Amino acid sequence: MLFLSIQVFSQKVISVHREVKGIDTEFSIDKLYNKETGEKISNEDFAKLISKNPNLPLERVYDNRGNIIKYLYDPDNVNSVIVKNTSNKKIENGEDFPNLILRTIGGETIKIEDLKGKLVILRMEMEADTFRFKKHEIEELDKAINQTKRESEIEAIIIFRASKAQIKNGFDLKDSNFKLIPNGSNFQDKLNIRVFPSTIVLDKEGRIIKNYKWSDRIDILKLLNEA
Repeated sequence: MLFLSIQVFSQKVISVHREVKGIDTEFSIDKLYNKETGEKISNEDFAKLISKNPNLPLERVYDNRGNIIKYLYDPDNVNSVIVKNTSNKKIENGEDFPNLILRTIGGETIKIEDLKGKLVILRMEMEADTFRFKKHEIEELDKAINQTKRESEIEAIIIFRASKAQIKNGFDLKDSNFKLIPNGSNFQDKLNIRVFPSTIVLDKEGRIIKNYKWSDRIDILKLLNEA
C-alpha cells in the first residue's frame, strides 16, 4: 500500500512524502529482539504479542548490504501501527556516510568507502515507471557532470526500489553517467529516506554535503572545487 502526501503551491509540487507498506517475506523470529532489554523474543512471547496486536510494528536493522539483521520490538510502541525506525538514524550533513555495498543491474559491486577521493552523487528513486516524470533532472545532472570535464572525479548512482527488469524498461537514457541499483528499498529505509526523489551528495572524504530535494540546486563544479 502506498500513501502519498503532496503539498502544492501555485501548481508546483513542493515535496512528495511516500510511505511504503508491504508484506515482509524475510521475517524470522530468530532475528527478533526486545529493543529495551536486548534479549531475543521467544516464539511463545511473540505469539502473545501478536494476539494483542496482529499489526505489531517492528523496527528493522540493516547491514551495509541492505540485509535485515535484526527486528526490534519496542515495548513503548506496542499498540501503534507506525514503525519508529529510531534504530536507523538519519544521517546529518557533515557526518560520515555508511559504507553501503551496492550491486548494479550489470553485476558490478560498489563499496561507498572505495569512492573516497571522488564527489559522489546518490539519487534515491522509487518506481522506475514514475521515474520518467523526473527523467529531465537526471539529464540535467548528466549534462552538468559532462560540462565539468572532470567525470573521473565523480561517481553518480541511482538507487531504485524497482526491480532490475523494471529499471531496464523504465530507464532509457543513453550514455548516462549514473550507475543503477535495483531493489534498493532496504538501503533507503536504512538511511531513513522518506521524500522521493532525494539526491545526496558526498564529499571526497565520504561525508554528506547535503540531501537535496531539488536537483537543480546542485552546482557540481562548485562542489568539486570545494570538496
